[in-house]
Amino acid sequence: MAGDAYVLIMAGGGGTRMWPASRKRRPKQFLPILDGGRTLLGATVERVQGLVPDERILVVTAADQVDEVLRTAPSVPRENIVIEPQARNTAPCIGLGALEVLRRDPAAVLAVLPSDQWVRDAVGYRATLARAIDVARDGAIVTIGIVPTAPETGFGYLEVGAETERGARVVERFVEKPDRATAEKYLAARRYLWNSGMFFFACKRLLETVRMHMPELASILHAIEREPERTAELYPQAPSVSIDYGVMEKLPRGDVFCVPGEFGWNDVGSWSALGELRPHDADGNTIATENGVTVDARGNILYSDGKRVIAAIGVEDLVIVATDDAILVMPRSRAQDVREVVKCLETTNRKEFL
Repeated sequence: MAGDAYVLIMAGGGGTRMWPASRKRRPKQFLPILDGGRTLLGATVERVQGLVPDERILVVTAADQVDEVLRTAPSVPRENIVIEPQARNTAPCIGLGALEVLRRDPAAVLAVLPSDQWVRDAVGYRATLARAIDVARDGAIVTIGIVPTAPETGFGYLEVGAETERGARVVERFVEKPDRATAEKYLAARRYLWNSGMFFFACKRLLETVRMHMPELASILHAIEREPERTAELYPQAPSVSIDYGVMEKLPRGDVFCVPGEFGWNDVGSWSALGELRPHDADGNTIATENGVTVDARGNILYSDGKRVIAAIGVEDLVIVATDDAILVMPRSRAQDVREVVKCLETTNRKEFL
């Protein structure tokens, strides 16, 4: 018989996608980028509070980000923060969190969620997660597929098949990020959903699957389970692999199911997402700062985390971000290229800006 449902929120990250506001010690989920100065992590915790009680909400993060978790999500108990000794991608992260949940409840069902996604319809979101948890209680591995609204090339996709009695659909395959023409075909076909990165399973089922498809990781997790005091020594030896690549994509047809979701979802993958997260003025400018000024400017995104005034005159479709020690200016269409700046700073050893 399945036990209680737990939520595991992954809140690590390197702070690259929304540089310069996000840094290694303060990735985007800790930034006050939502209305009212709320953070993505704080909003994620608030959304799941109607699904499970606070004592069953856990957050996995780095040791130097624990204070940020406590500051931005104060309802999460300190003992529910699982420290990842070193970033090793999502498969080891989820495995480490599953061990902690398994210690509390050997029959637990786990919902694994990213901390940096935005949702418009919290009620619809909780209802979809509840359905996914119910399907997982039957022993299935479940994900949520977002019904696409555009031929998006920045997301992975799920090709789905027949619908089951529980309203879930069989995942035929995981699909990598497509080019524009392929994404348009996916949208027209109506059997492709965006891969949300949310997963649901009984903890024991997950660890069994890891043993089958990632034996090296399984061995390390087993050692940590036996000797938790050696976590800091053992965990960095884990392979740095995503749960999608390491496990999900290797499962045979019929082992993974998908619950479709429509609740106004955005994975906040770059600065351009602020145009959806925040309101804009009559000229389409999103001004995410108290000190933003626009004159004859259209479709721009302005963000400042300090007292600097940002003024945009006669420009269109730019992202302008100002912090105490850095300024970023780029076309909105190049928002995914922020990582190239971070790489440049790394190769030139300017680590104080990372």
